[in-house]
Amino acid sequence: MLYGIHAISRDDNIAVVYVRRPPANPAVAYLTFGALADGNVDVDIILQTASAGHGNDLIFTIHAEDSERAREILTKQFADSPETEIEIDPSAVKLSVSGEGMQGKPGVAAKVFKCLWDADVRILNISTSEIKICMLIPRRDADRAYQALTDGFEIV
Repeated sequence: MLYGIHAISRDDNIAVVYVRRPPANPAVAYLTFGALADGNVDVDIILQTASAGHGNDLIFTIHAEDSERAREILTKQFADSPETEIEIDPSAVKLSVSGEGMQGKPGVAAKVFKCLWDADVRILNISTSEIKICMLIPRRDADRAYQALTDGFEIV
């Protein structure tokens, strides 16, 4: 078990949702995810980007089959904010590298990113915790990325 990694997983059934230029309202995250929860849309990775002049952009993943329902919910939620743009991209895959042994082992992230760089895989977004690194990558790179990680961390 190299670097404390015990699993590499892949989820092809996702869509990435981008909420760009939401209102500069401290409750925008609650309003966004509350509306999705009320509509029974499960949300996974959540990222927030800093921005100037408007609210912070939100990026998150949902199950691909919830894409149209999420679009309807978010379009309604931001109807009073014409500058807010909702984009849903079904062309990404989520790869996760996990293991409780990762914590306290310098170099895990560097090795993950080196494996993907060597395989010429573009990383769209990254989210981490103490025991997991999740990456969104283009669907066209998914097989190559998964193989590079399983080979690099000797996961069978």
